[in-house]
Amino acid sequence: MVPRPNRTGAYTLLEVLLALGVVAVLLGISVPYLAESFGKSPVEEKADVIAQAVQAVRLGAIAQGESRRIALFGNALVPDADSPPPVRLAKGWRLEVRRMTESKFRKPEKNESWGFNSAGICEPLTLRIVVGKDSLEMAFDPLTGLVIDE
Repeated sequence: MVPRPNRTGAYTLLEVLLALGVVAVLLGISVPYLAESFGKSPVEEKADVIAQAVQAVRLGAIAQGESRRIALFGNALVPDADSPPPVRLAKGWRLEVRRMTESKFRKPEKNESWGFNSAGICEPLTLRIVVGKDSLEMAFDPLTGLVIDE
């Protein structure tokens, strides 16, 4: 009989690879569920609502073949009568606007609006939602009315 060498308590390469494989499988299963649990922030959710309202106004302009407007206020966006309901910001939030010709964000002026012509084309515009010291900017494409990802 051949004597077997004494083991010193170290792990074999096979054992290490097997443990890494198990960890990889567990991570692969759990990461999608963890990602869903970390949902969007309230500001991102409100930005999505604003983007949907802009698209509804744009599509309404195209469908009706006539221009549509969104009134801009410091705490709300109010579409035309036949459009989606107003999008109001929570207390303490504010809306700022920057037109293409402007270099800085500002509060919307009295009776300021954003128009879409019958083809759905609008003036390039960037909106900013400000909550305390945090903010989220939304630049809109003039041809599609979609938020431009930068």
